[in-house]
Amino acid sequence: MQFFNKFDRFYTTSVTSPFPDRLNGRHAAIIARNSDQLAGKRILDIASHDGRWTFAALQAGAAHVTGIEPRQELIDNAIATFDQYGIDRSRYTFHCGDVFEHLQAQTYDVVLCLGFYYHTVRHAELLDRIERTGATFVIIDTEVIPPEGNAGSAASDDSRLVFNNPNSIQLLREPVDDQQMACSDSLTRNGHTLVGRPSRAAVEYLANHFGYTSQNYDWAAYFADHPEHSATMNDYHKGWRETFYLSRK
Repeated sequence: MQFFNKFDRFYTTSVTSPFPDRLNGRHAAIIARNSDQLAGKRILDIASHDGRWTFAALQAGAAHVTGIEPRQELIDNAIATFDQYGIDRSRYTFHCGDVFEHLQAQTYDVVLCLGFYYHTVRHAELLDRIERTGATFVIIDTEVIPPEGNAGSAASDDSRLVFNNPNSIQLLREPVDDQQMACSDSLTRNGHTLVGRPSRAAVEYLANHFGYTSQNYDWAAYFADHPEHSATMNDYHKGWRETFYLSRK
């Protein structure tokens, strides 16, 4: 039985892509593949939303999960769900607010950054703060610049590469009153804030700068086995969303 079918309250606690095939497909890439990396660990869940991935990490054996989420109503939904499923409140903590304000000097073993990396323009600063937690394993699940709009993989060690530099970030504006978009922050003007969608190469470039090696989930193989899931996972299927695993010793 697929994971979220056993905990189907998560299909109703958010309007952000609560589709069974999508949540279960993402669980395969985010949690099931990495269960050994999560068991017994102290985990930070950035933009923890309705607690879906905090909960899944706890079910995978995490020692404790801290979630940071700017929308209090989603935290309230998470706690109600956890209570319904009998999760001891000592196993998790939720903070309401901006990750850049809350993430200061804490230490964690694993960091989950799922659905947030393309809702900020502070990509380097975020990875800097993640690296300072001491985390040796980081999962970043993010929209990326699709292959046809990407310069490809870095082919030069030139740190000042001007032409055909693949380490690009698309600058976008997002409405802050939409639960599926960025939250209001210091950059918000007229109901919108600035965000950046990175290329794959940019994510890998940033990861390497902060001492991490990077691997990607094989979404092509996943859809070869589960073609019926492509309808609710079009972003992964069409190549404009990716799951990165950052590791260091």
